[in-house]
Amino acid sequence: MSLFFAIVACLYLVVVVLQYMIIRVMLPRRLSRPTAILISFLFTLSINILPLLYMTTNHILDQLPWWHRELIVFPYAIFMVASAFSGVLLLVLLLARSTLPKRQPRFDKSRRDFVGNAARTLAATSFGVLAYGAYHENRAPEVSRVALPYSRLHPDLSGFRIVQVTDIHAGPFISFESIARIVSMVNALKPDLIVLTGDYVNNNPAYVNGCARLLGDLKANAGVFGVYGNHDYYTGIERVREGFSKTSISMLSDNRQAPKGLEGLLNIIGVEDPVAGWATDARFKDSGSIFELADPERFNLLLSHRPGIFRACRDSNIQLTLAGHTHGGQIIVPMVGERGFSLAGLFFTYTHGLYESEKDPEVRMYVNRGIGTIFAPIRLFCKPEIVEVTLTRA
Repeated sequence: MSLFFAIVACLYLVVVVLQYMIIRVMLPRRLSRPTAILISFLFTLSINILPLLYMTTNHILDQLPWWHRELIVFPYAIFMVASAFSGVLLLVLLLARSTLPKRQPRFDKSRRDFVGNAARTLAATSFGVLAYGAYHENRAPEVSRVALPYSRLHPDLSGFRIVQVTDIHAGPFISFESIARIVSMVNALKPDLIVLTGDYVNNNPAYVNGCARLLGDLKANAGVFGVYGNHDYYTGIERVREGFSKTSISMLSDNRQAPKGLEGLLNIIGVEDPVAGWATDARFKDSGSIFELADPERFNLLLSHRPGIFRACRDSNIQLTLAGHTHGGQIIVPMVGERGFSLAGLFFTYTHGLYESEKDPEVRMYVNRGIGTIFAPIRLFCKPEIVEVTLTRA
């Protein structure tokens, strides 16, 4: 974890430097160089220190009132990402301009004017697009309905509906009110089974009890089952386990369990998160023992926070794996490939949506885009998602 926080701190400092650069080149030319440096420094310092000081007060240990989140936390997160994005683009633009034949834009007569106009345009565009992603696309999750046919499905499981919720990340960006609305949405679907696939709390243990209590209101005839994710370990796994122990949710950890009344039909396997390899296809150390939990006489449902498990189980007799972790990348470039280009594709093999084994197309995995976000409450072409899977007979 020390390495993780070191990387985060370095990235934060890089973003602050980019902010300073953007602010300075956007200032009017009439200002003297020392004045521009001083103003840029003070503005950059205040815009970062004040929100951080605010968020270290006791407010963040509970749930923020809506206006704190909407008017302080969200804009600050958007500004951080927008300044980093526009700063990097400006550097790329300057590099390209220095290597290409010299052609001054018609509206500019000097390099300083060109840089200033470019910075203003990039910053305004980035902030506008990201604000749209935060305040519109990051709102109520959509319900993705998927029907999966199986030739060997028991007749009593035909029409069986499973609803998956994952990656809530309760914290400054996801309020208890939001979680309560999600619980209501799921219960309104009246599923036969509800499964949760990890990352219930972002990092702060103060959110554990409230989040677990709300998720404890989920209702399904066959019960509610779940596994833990890497952020649950970052938060403090013992604290998270204690919170969920006060609910009726059956949490699985490298073991299996059959829902009451479906003992001979459905086998639910829960895999423990490997924790390591936060932004990579994490390797599961002992996946063989997990597959030993599969029952060839029953329909096997595997719950895993990370989709990387599918590399191993795609050649097994586990018919369906449900996973999360990737958030779908939070930003998806549409019309690129079969499912669009997800930023998660830079790190993970399986990013979002349905996957099938090449060996047996009836061995499948669905990767849920999740509810919450990390780093910033921003999504583009990648709405929060609740998944409803209906099993059918082929």
